[in-house]
Amino acid sequence: MTNNKTLLESETNRAIRIQFVSREIPVENLIGSSTYILDFISYLCQKDYEIEYILLNYSPNGEIPWYIIPPSIAALTNIVAKNNLRIGRILLRFNSLSDWLTALLRPVYNLLLPEKLKDIYRFTRDRKGKTYNEAKPNIPQFWGTPATAEEMAFANSRFVKFKPDVVIANYAFLGSILDSPFLDKTVLKVILTHDVLSQRVVDYQKLGIPSCLMEYNKETEAIELCKAQVLLAIQEEDAKVFQEIAPQCEVISMPMSAVPHSHTVKQVPGRCLFVGSATDHNVYGLQWFLKYVWPLVLESVPHCSLHVCGTVCNGFEEAFPNVRFLGRVNDLEPEYSNAEVCLIPLIIGSGLKIKLVEAMSYGRACVSTSVGVQGLGEIIGSAVLVADTIEDFAAAIRMLLTNLDKRQWMEEQAHKYVTEKLSPKAVYQPFVDKIEQHLQQLATGMLERIKCLLIR
Repeated sequence: MTNNKTLLESETNRAIRIQFVSREIPVENLIGSSTYILDFISYLCQKDYEIEYILLNYSPNGEIPWYIIPPSIAALTNIVAKNNLRIGRILLRFNSLSDWLTALLRPVYNLLLPEKLKDIYRFTRDRKGKTYNEAKPNIPQFWGTPATAEEMAFANSRFVKFKPDVVIANYAFLGSILDSPFLDKTVLKVILTHDVLSQRVVDYQKLGIPSCLMEYNKETEAIELCKAQVLLAIQEEDAKVFQEIAPQCEVISMPMSAVPHSHTVKQVPGRCLFVGSATDHNVYGLQWFLKYVWPLVLESVPHCSLHVCGTVCNGFEEAFPNVRFLGRVNDLEPEYSNAEVCLIPLIIGSGLKIKLVEAMSYGRACVSTSVGVQGLGEIIGSAVLVADTIEDFAAAIRMLLTNLDKRQWMEEQAHKYVTEKLSPKAVYQPFVDKIEQHLQQLATGMLERIKCLLIR
């Protein structure tokens, strides 16, 4: 029996092991889901957990057969990628000689090939389905599909080697990963949902916008969700939906955390700010705003200006008066410091709007549509004004730009909400408690079995 006790002690004293399974590498300040994952993993690292990140996408850099892992994620977790050799922060795809030759010859190709022939090449390549969404680097076209047999085999090989205590599938469509025969009852199975995917499909269909999840419905989502014991919902409204369609799962509401930021530069009179990635809902929302709302704002506040930051700028070639498209900005703090009003003009979308959380963390008054404040209804009228029509949205911006007292009060409310409701401990600790509760139950069960053996 001594051997059993020694085994129990060694198991309970070792670091808790958590594996993430995903098709994308999170990149800082690229898209909201990446920011969310990095923030979440960072908190888990503070608990001294041992974390491995399984990347199912064997080609994170598209056709280029190498990829440099961003330092933000490399510092937090060990990344292993299917069909890749890792050397330091470099992933080298080792099963594609043609891709290596293409990458090495690309400089010559760019120099010599006429632009028209390049266009033909791109079209042919796209038709073969080998391109990746340029708006979301590192995310493949098959992003929203269930795990393939090859992906399952790779994940299984990592489960056997790593021996996790917790496995977290990134998005519901990877729920089948949790059905692995190599994950026994001792492993806590979790899905990081991000949003209600079936609702996203419905919203896109209403507006006639194509989606990579067009075959996804509530029944399909429920089947995947039920593979997990715990569902992590990014906001309360999503949590209620998940509890309804997957009642056997425990649902934990876990938004992204934030900490209040101070400012080193002054606000620019009339400055508005939009920050977003080149996801569909950001592009469509900003198009709506620039075409219909912004002209009305300029009529009433001619000196106002708008800065647009992020890869969402890639979707705009047309110039707009008093608007600057800055592209991806490594340090957003000066932009938030300069802004008097932050905008969330989304007409479609689900989950939690990371841009709203970020704006509040900088203590900025916001104007949003109802879509933009999903899951944060308690801040309506305090840190954010909500308007769903063109005229109301423009009027809300005008009021904040011209009413200093109102704006400063809203800034105070934003900081207050972030401090009280969105601290890392308030947001992530409930899930950490669940992990420790699960492991404690396992340890108790093991002790009971040892006692029974001793009695015999």
